[in-house]
This record gives sequence, C-alpha cells and structure tokens, in this order.
Amino acid sequence: MHMYNLQVLALSRRQHHHYAPLLAHFPIIEIDDWSLDEVVKHNPDILITLSGDWYEAYACIQVAKEKQIPTLLIMDGIIEWRHEWEDPVYGAGGGIAYYQPVVTDKIACLGWQTARILEGWGNIGKCEIVGAARFDSYLNDPIPPPTHEGPKRLLIMTANTPGFTPLQIDLVEQSLLDVKDYLSQQDDWKPIWRVRKGLDQKLGLTDEFPHLRTQSLRDALASADAVLTTPSTTLLEAMLSGRPTAILDYSNSPPYVNAAWMITACKHISVVLEKMKTPEQSRMVYQDEILHNNLECYTPALPRLAMLIKEMAEIGRKARENGNELQFPDRIVPIEFGGHAVMSKNFDLAKLYPNHPVYTNHDLVALQTALTHTNTEISELKRQLKKLKQRSILSTLARRILRRY
Repeated sequence: MHMYNLQVLALSRRQHHHYAPLLAHFPIIEIDDWSLDEVVKHNPDILITLSGDWYEAYACIQVAKEKQIPTLLIMDGIIEWRHEWEDPVYGAGGGIAYYQPVVTDKIACLGWQTARILEGWGNIGKCEIVGAARFDSYLNDPIPPPTHEGPKRLLIMTANTPGFTPLQIDLVEQSLLDVKDYLSQQDDWKPIWRVRKGLDQKLGLTDEFPHLRTQSLRDALASADAVLTTPSTTLLEAMLSGRPTAILDYSNSPPYVNAAWMITACKHISVVLEKMKTPEQSRMVYQDEILHNNLECYTPALPRLAMLIKEMAEIGRKARENGNELQFPDRIVPIEFGGHAVMSKNFDLAKLYPNHPVYTNHDLVALQTALTHTNTEISELKRQLKKLKQRSILSTLARRILRRY
C-alpha cells in the first residue's frame, strides 16, 4: 500500500482499533489529551476524529478550522433512534443535537442510507460514502458457513450501551430474559451470549461457549448459525458475515437500520427463531439489500478512506499556501458502480421460487428444446389467430351487406 507523506492528527481515547487500519497509509499521531495546545503544537495536515459531540473534541475542531486545517469525522457506528432522539445526554436532555449538524468539514459515512439521513439534517456537502475500514477483513477473508453438528447456535448480543434511560435498560433486560426463557424450553437452538458486561451475571445468562465472550466478534460469528442483537453496529457486521440477523428491540423504536427479522415483543421470539432455522431466500436477499444500503462494502473501505484523507489534506495545504478560504467539493470520494446497486449474491431464482419448474430446470439442452417447441407453437397460434380474425372480418362484412338488402 502507498504511504502518504502527511501529518495526520487523531483524537483518540481507547479507540485505536478504529484508526489502526489507516497506519498502512499514514503515520498517525493519536492524542488522548484533547487540548487545544496539542492541535497547535502538531499543526497537522488534517485532524480526524470519531466524535464531534464532546466539548473537548468540538474545541479542537474549531481551532483546526481557524488554522485552515481540514477536519474529518469517521463514523464508528450506526445512527440509532434512542441515542439520537431520547438520550438525555444529547438533544433530549438539552445537550447538543447529535450530528445536527456535523461540526467537521466532512464525515466519512458508513453507507448511502446514513448519508441521506445526515443530508436531511442539514449536512449537504459534508457526507462522503466510505464504509468501515475495520470491516474490510470480512471481504478479504469471508467467514465460511458454519460446519458444526447438532443444534443450531444463536449468537445473542447487545450494544455496549444497550439503553440510555432506566426504562430502555429495563426493556432490554426483559427481552433478554424472555429469550433466555424460550431457549430453555427447546432443543433446536443453543445460545451464545455476548452482552454488555455485567448483564450476563445479573440475568443469569449461561451457555456452553463462554470463551466466545472474550474472543473477537468475528470468532463468535464464525461459530453462529444466526444472530439476534439489540440495535447496534453489530447488525451490519453480522449481515456482512452472511448470518441471518434479527433485531431484538422491545422499545419498538423506528429502525434507522432495518433487519429481515424483528422481535419487538415476547410473542415474536418463537415465530422468528422458527423461521430463522431455515431462512427464506427472499429474506436473505432483503438482508443483503439492507446491508448494502447501510454499509458501502462491495469493495474494501480503506482505500476510499485513505483517498479522502489525502485529498482533504491536499486541499487544505493549497488553501493555506494561497491564502484562500478552505472549501471542499460536495463529493470527494468517487461513487462506485455509478451509484447503482449490485445484484445480491442470494438472488437465485431457483432458490427464491423452488416450486417453479422453469427456474429449477438447469438442463440447458432441455430448456433450448422446450424454447424451440414453444416458439413453434406460438407461431402456429399466431397463424390460427390471423385466420380467425380474417374470418371475423368477412363475417362482419357479410352481415352488413345482408342488413342493407
């Protein structure tokens, strides 16, 4: 990979894993002390951050802007309704409205859906369709289908912050207890619990795979047949791994990221898990559509992110050298495939319509023969229809002549 000669300053607090992929392209200076002096001291070509809502991050961003240093916010998670509209730390409690507006010059969006939402909140010209570089491994080294024998394994997860109010936390806990109760009464599924630290002990969540709680999410997904999760970025990671994925959300909040299966009440658990044992092909196609609407992942994201950082830094350098105002084009990152969707890997007519004889017949010679006979029959029917029309016209003329006389 090409290394760029840039000074990249990153606001980082226990967030190194988000920046780590970029080290292949840039020497990055990560600072935990989000002080104005740090920005001035390093005088970077660009300032990158995962957050613009903390007052310290906001202050650093403002200093960078005063010095004509480009600023980029890299999205590290999905937009979630409760966090956006009901979190008392933000707008719901009188604090800053989250992403309304984005305070950096640009934001590296996870996908088209996010960009459209943010643009609708007044961020036109700031949104770049990038994806998530930390998920590139799923493209470079896809997780194979599970191969274990016996009961299917259900990976059950929560977000790191499963709720933002006491009521929301109570609903999450109740949903997990209901899932636990259902699983204890059947033999088709074995749970893999991977929930917020402390919830497993509080709710008595035990399984046969406790080692997977401390291993990477990729390892847990590789062991699972399906995934059940509260609203979280893990939704996209699970879909990217090819696992059937359901949302568990008793708050029944509007989903900014949808799913092909939804559990919003206790009565849905048995119905959804029964369907997920043998996922319908149509739902897997829909899951792919959701994934690609919300995560730009037809190709790896790292080259797009590196290109965005490089181009922004170059624009900043030129503006400072020429004494011009710092301005950016509405789109820096090229739109892949002309903005068109790519057919889902699960779009297979034979699987979508297993009872349709045409789609399930893969014998090319037989199909060609059938087509030839069908075309011959159509030609004959057209010939007969033409004769019938001629007879009808003659009959009509005869009746008219008879009426005259």
